[in-house]
Amino acid sequence: MARPIKSWETLPLPPEELEKKREKLERLFEEFLTILGYDWKNDPNMVETPKRLAKMVLELVEGNFTPMPEITVFDLTKMEDSEIVERVPVFVGPIEIKSLCSHHFLPIIGNVYFEYIPESKVLGLSKIPRVIKWLARRPIIQELFTKQIVKTFIDLLPDVKGIAVYVKAKHMCMTVRGVNESNAYMVTEAFYGLYEENEELRANFLRKIKE
Repeated sequence: MARPIKSWETLPLPPEELEKKREKLERLFEEFLTILGYDWKNDPNMVETPKRLAKMVLELVEGNFTPMPEITVFDLTKMEDSEIVERVPVFVGPIEIKSLCSHHFLPIIGNVYFEYIPESKVLGLSKIPRVIKWLARRPIIQELFTKQIVKTFIDLLPDVKGIAVYVKAKHMCMTVRGVNESNAYMVTEAFYGLYEENEELRANFLRKIKE
């Protein structure tokens, strides 16, 4: 029986398949510019634009085509004074993210603040922002993205005692079109385990964000 795929796993594409996608996107962007009435073939500033657009889009959604960054997990039970380290909150942030809105495919730019309370294992510190940035590199809805971060780290640390996530981002779909509001941020939060139960823990986490 096949092993179920975790929420954070993807099926990476080989380089030749990615190149095929890039070439197809380039042809589509050529048509896109032509439909808009631009003589891109004879404009020195646009002649390479279809290629640049194709490369940019694949870069912004690379989380759908590349494997999750390699994770380092340390076993606390094998460390001296492990009982001191256990249940000590680990805070990381701000972690800068750049993503795309699922609705308009316009950029989302913001920061993620992350904290967890380990039980028997801790993650390598640099791996936390790597995973979060990778999760952001795909079309997202911020509310679901915030919960996806929690679910991903539960998968990575099944006995984790608590997780807190805070995301603050600007959405270009609101900044450059529609309401044209350039100063507004969207803020989302998600809590798991001890953070759901303990108001003081939540308050301490949110206080660190404002420091």
